[in-house]
Amino acid sequence: MSTLLQDLRYGLRMLRRNPGFTLVAVLTLALGIGANTAIFSVMDAMLLRALPVRNPQELVEFIRVHPDGAMMTNLPYAVYEHLRENTSVLSGVFAFASDTRVFHAGAGSEPSLVHEVSGSFFSTLGVPALLGRAIDPNDDRPGAASQVVVLSYPFWSRHLGRDPSVIGTTARVNGVPYTVIGVMGPSFFGVDASQLPEMWVPLASDRTPGQVWVLGRLKPGTSIPQARAQLDPLFQQALESFRDEMTQWSAHDREAFLGQKLLVKRATTGTSGLRWRYWEYSSTLKILLGMTGLVLLISCANLASLLTARSAVRSREIGIRLAVGAGTSRILRQLLTENLLLAVLGGVGGLLVAAWGHELLLAFLVGNLQGASLNFRLDERVLGFSLVVSILTGLLSGVLPALGAVRRDLVPAIQKASELRGPTRLPLARKLLIFQVALALTLLIGAALFVRTLRNLATRDLGLARENLVLMTVDPSPSKAARDRQAFWGQLTERLAALPGVRSVSLAGDAVFGSGGWNETIWVRQADGGEHYAQVADNVVGPGFFETVGIPLLAGREFGKQDRENTPRVAVVNRAFARKFFNDENPIGKRFGDQGPGSSSLIEIVGVTADAKYGNVREELRPMFYRPLFQNFEKRPYQVHVRTAGNPAAVIEGIRREIQSMDQDISVYDVRTIDEVVHRLLQHDRMFAVLASAFGLLALVLTSIGIYGVVAYQVARRTAEIGLRMALGAERHDVLWLTLRESLILVAIGIALGVPAAWGATRFISGILYGLTPHDPATMLGAAFLVLGIAALAAYLPARRAARVDPMAALRYE
Repeated sequence: MSTLLQDLRYGLRMLRRNPGFTLVAVLTLALGIGANTAIFSVMDAMLLRALPVRNPQELVEFIRVHPDGAMMTNLPYAVYEHLRENTSVLSGVFAFASDTRVFHAGAGSEPSLVHEVSGSFFSTLGVPALLGRAIDPNDDRPGAASQVVVLSYPFWSRHLGRDPSVIGTTARVNGVPYTVIGVMGPSFFGVDASQLPEMWVPLASDRTPGQVWVLGRLKPGTSIPQARAQLDPLFQQALESFRDEMTQWSAHDREAFLGQKLLVKRATTGTSGLRWRYWEYSSTLKILLGMTGLVLLISCANLASLLTARSAVRSREIGIRLAVGAGTSRILRQLLTENLLLAVLGGVGGLLVAAWGHELLLAFLVGNLQGASLNFRLDERVLGFSLVVSILTGLLSGVLPALGAVRRDLVPAIQKASELRGPTRLPLARKLLIFQVALALTLLIGAALFVRTLRNLATRDLGLARENLVLMTVDPSPSKAARDRQAFWGQLTERLAALPGVRSVSLAGDAVFGSGGWNETIWVRQADGGEHYAQVADNVVGPGFFETVGIPLLAGREFGKQDRENTPRVAVVNRAFARKFFNDENPIGKRFGDQGPGSSSLIEIVGVTADAKYGNVREELRPMFYRPLFQNFEKRPYQVHVRTAGNPAAVIEGIRREIQSMDQDISVYDVRTIDEVVHRLLQHDRMFAVLASAFGLLALVLTSIGIYGVVAYQVARRTAEIGLRMALGAERHDVLWLTLRESLILVAIGIALGVPAAWGATRFISGILYGLTPHDPATMLGAAFLVLGIAALAAYLPARRAARVDPMAALRYE
């Protein structure tokens, strides 16, 4: 122990004596370790973090598995009731469902994510309310005395200013009065980290509960196999109770439903929602993790180069210690201790980088994980990961330089001989430099591919007019009757169209670049008399929709006021639909069905539009048909599309006021321009390009530091040689080229190795690219020239200093 303490004290003293070296080394490691720690913290938050509830390891979730292997995380409500009433292996079981409801506060309103929960939800989780009480079984029964609501801590803070007197007050949700009975603590978000509900209401408040998520708590001593052995037969019994409802089902659908099995799975980290989201974006995170791994390798190589140069400077010190009897292992341990001290300091700096970096990653994910409860705190797993990476980094970067230091010849080291030293004095540093250049080029090529992908997506023709188009969601008061609701939408479009600065207004069930429309199974009768079945995207739209959004009408007509209930069913199709089902012939007047060949209710095609992107920017043009909104009217929120004559920002507030003047309970939310929608859709690609570019730039900076350090060291060690050459008549440009040539040869070798490495690595990102191949020659050539140019600049600075050496001063120095 005393020897270790002595090594630590000596190591700290050596680091203090070389503050410049220490600062560069720690910063290099901090960037590499911090980037990897930030990525790991995301995976930890999404996969490993336990729920903040009592004994989360006892929680299980129930998943139904179809005969084809597909998994569904929700169960029919009747199945939940059967399990709840008959199980003996669970100490508690609860259900919940997710819904969006409108919260009314004063004159304003906004949509809120609501979880409808059974009365046993909070008691089974063992989570008390911060204020008031939680929902209990008495609240969750039809005909309860009053509707009650429990608020989340963020919602209470944001909307009610953390007012404790809110308990017992009335809040209007979807126009219905609810009594506020409690506020949950700041750490509780429910059981699904992919959703952050703003309030909880009893499940009984939904008069027709359908599919619900079901979780339970195992009794002490009960294993997963024991629970499944009892619960799966109960699940099968519950499925059998649906037989009377299957009379119209096909034999295939009936067998598939009754053939389902129940999977009982640990739910320590909550339900599978966030894990499904993780797998959705796992390829992205894995690519980022791979890029940060390359940055860490470059950091290790850079530090190893610095340590190699430093050990050469300390060669006399090390030679004397070996000459007076210090063992090789003793010197080796001392050098590795210094390296580990650097690694630990770099790890501490890496935690600071990770604390900042996870905010950037949150911005990277927030566009796709809106409403998720992602807590990126640096817990014991993240700290342990950072410590392990720091130690491995210290060993990886320090072993080879330390071995090289103790293997030098003693006599030249002690004498500090003044022989003319050539560039081969640092073979390890030269190899590491080649390694850094190859890795940096690989990262730069990847970053360039992502940047070009973003440019291709941002400039792609969407098939509609993007200028001055505003979208918003409007939800009228639920107290309106269906007939009044239809009249409301007609009045709404007329009043908005009459506003100054508004050119046209229309409605749609799904907004442009919303969810992409619904999928409908349709059939088209072929020329041979057979039926062609297919899944096709569709949407319901109001009169003037295509004119408003700027999708050209190629043939036929748009929908009008005459297309209402009890009139012949009609549709407008896009050109891809006509191409697929009618061989690109004029489909006007042709018909297709959506209710089976035996149905007489066919849909007549009255118009054809140009193809346009509708779901997302990346999607290929797909067949789609549109139905008249007022012929297929539902009591639901609709998307209002407004084309303005000028800047939309000048009329948005007037539009909002006009809608609110019709009814104060009308909710207007998610107001955005089409440019903002496209910007949001490209957020994932944009942040990917930014992060990849940052990693590529970081790799280039680290590599430049390595090149500068190696060349500067060679210049310092070869001062006498340079002075002698100049004394014998060498010109400054000769010395400059001599120094540059050696480093540029190393860079060229690194580029020659980096191109095939990038060629092999970029195939793993082909699924993310758009509009170019992963082996795009222009991208690879441009990245190679960039690396060569930056490397030449990094080598030029110390080489220029060598060319300015005074020959006499250099010879006197040696």
